[in-house]
Amino acid sequence: MIKVSASSGTSLRIVGHGLSVDEDYAIATGVTVSPTIPVHPPSFGTTMGQLHSAVTILNLEPLANFSLEIEHPEGGEALARKAWNCLWDFSLLALACRSPMMSLYSVSGGEFSLANRNVLIRPLSAPARAGRAELDWAASHYERFGALIDEPRFQAAQRYYNNAHYLFDDDAKIMLLWAGIEGLLGVEAELSRRIALHAAILFDGDVTAKAAHFAEIKKAYGTRSKVVHGAGADAASLRKGYGFASGLLVGLLRKMVELGRVPSASELDDLAVGASLQS
Repeated sequence: MIKVSASSGTSLRIVGHGLSVDEDYAIATGVTVSPTIPVHPPSFGTTMGQLHSAVTILNLEPLANFSLEIEHPEGGEALARKAWNCLWDFSLLALACRSPMMSLYSVSGGEFSLANRNVLIRPLSAPARAGRAELDWAASHYERFGALIDEPRFQAAQRYYNNAHYLFDDDAKIMLLWAGIEGLLGVEAELSRRIALHAAILFDGDVTAKAAHFAEIKKAYGTRSKVVHGAGADAASLRKGYGFASGLLVGLLRKMVELGRVPSASELDDLAVGASLQS
C-alpha cells in the first residue's frame, strides 16, 4: 500500500530508482532532487504490518539511486499532502531525462513507508544521467507539467508510460505503450498512418527528419500490430519495438509539456493537409 506520511518536522524524502545526480538541485520551491539516499535501520517493526513493510523496503534499497526532498513550513498534513502530489515529479523527471523513473519509499523523522504499489521491481539497465540541462528542463516546465497532469488524455498516457516499465514481458510493454500513444494523439481510425503523421508533425526537425520519423513509426507500428493480433515476433524485434515505443511516447509527452497543452486530433489533421506542392 502506498503511503507518504509526515511524522515530524517540515521535510521528508521520497527515495527513487532510475536517476543519477551529483548534487542537490531545486526543481521547484520546496522540491529538491538529491543524491542522498536514507536507508532503513537494521531493527524491524513489532507488528506483522510493520515487519512486512520493513522487509519490502530493505529489498528495495539496492535499487535506490536518488531522492526528492520535500519541504513545507507547516509540516504535518500540509507536508504529507505536498509529498503525495510530488509523486508525479518522478514522471516529470522521466520526461526530462527521457527515461523511466520509479518512486520506492518515503522517509520522515525515521519513519519509513512504501511509496510504490509494486513490491517486485526489475531494475532498469542503468540510471539516467540528470545533468544541468535535464534538471533545468524539469524546473522550467514544472508548472506546465503540474497543470497538464489534470488533463485526462495526458494523465492516462503518462500512467501508461510509467506502468509499462514494471512489466516483465516486452510484448505487454509494447501494447501498453502504444495504447498510451493512441490515446494521447486521440486517433481512432486509420491508426498506423494517422499516428505516424501526427507524431511526425509534433517531431522537432526539418522536413527530411520528419519524413524519416514518419517512416520509422509506421514500421514500428507493424510490430505493435503483430503483438496485438497474436502473430508473434522474435525476441530481438520485441526488444527493439519496446525501446522505440517507449522513446516515442516519452517524446510526445515532452512535446505536450513544452506546448502547455494537448492538441486535438482534428487540429493535427488540419496541419497535415495545410501544405501545398510547389511547381
